[in-house]
Amino acid sequence: MKPDKISDGILPIDGCAPIPTLYVIGNGFDVAHGIKSRYSDFRNFEIAHNNQRLVNLMDIFFSIKTEFWSDMETALGQYDEDSIIEFCNPEEEFDIDHPTRSEAAYSDSPDYIFQPLLEDLRNDFREWVNSIDISTVKRIMVLSKDANYLTFNYTDTLETIYDIPKANILHIHGARGTGDDYIVGHSNYRDDDKAYDDNDILFKQQTRAKIIGWMNNQYKDSEAIASYNDSYFRSLSNIQQVIVLGHSLNKVDLPYFKKIAEVTGVNTLWEFSFYERDDIDNIKRFIAGIGLKNTKIIHFDGFCIA
Repeated sequence: MKPDKISDGILPIDGCAPIPTLYVIGNGFDVAHGIKSRYSDFRNFEIAHNNQRLVNLMDIFFSIKTEFWSDMETALGQYDEDSIIEFCNPEEEFDIDHPTRSEAAYSDSPDYIFQPLLEDLRNDFREWVNSIDISTVKRIMVLSKDANYLTFNYTDTLETIYDIPKANILHIHGARGTGDDYIVGHSNYRDDDKAYDDNDILFKQQTRAKIIGWMNNQYKDSEAIASYNDSYFRSLSNIQQVIVLGHSLNKVDLPYFKKIAEVTGVNTLWEFSFYERDDIDNIKRFIAGIGLKNTKIIHFDGFCIA
């Protein structure tokens, strides 16, 4: 009988106990199901709700090295506080006759433009996630109800579409319909004391430090989240294969993968899905960085129903 998947090692032979498996689910899994869950879909949501100003300002403040609406978490960590201040307070000359007024304009301008923008971003992100529609989604693969699932997605695709028991799923960054906060953020935590420099004016240093502090509030402390869920990760000690579906393996989520490898051992079989040929180089770098010894790289279609 022809198996339902091209990839081997996923489905047990009839009459045999299933291989203890952990599926790690990233946003590419939802996207492959036709779910509009990309950051670009968040951008479209903002535009449809007349929030073009937020879209424009995010591009101005954060699309320095990475396009914000393609990789929001990476872009958030690549901010430049001086550029932010310059945009918020474009006055070039210091008013010697009214120094206090100039200081206040410099120091307070980010409070009226930048900080509210960060608050709007979080609130709008939650609204967008809650609005994502999965009502017409169909199954495209066979997933075991006996397996464990670590998902980075906020949607309930596994529970609703695949009938995976909730007890088998950890939504590491929060789940819809549970009241959880949605954890999203960057990995670039900075010491705001480094904003201070004896060669510059104090109020300018204080303003830089203030922005760094605000951005540190957008930091996703993956190490702390992994430690908080330590009992879950320790429960994976019997896992014999790890299947990564649709995860970009970005830096901010690396602590979770290290935790899995630490518990299951580097000789456990890991299978990675890819979409584009460029993904393969990223996966190979990840494998080398973690030190995994038993791996396969398979096109995402190889995990789908034939």
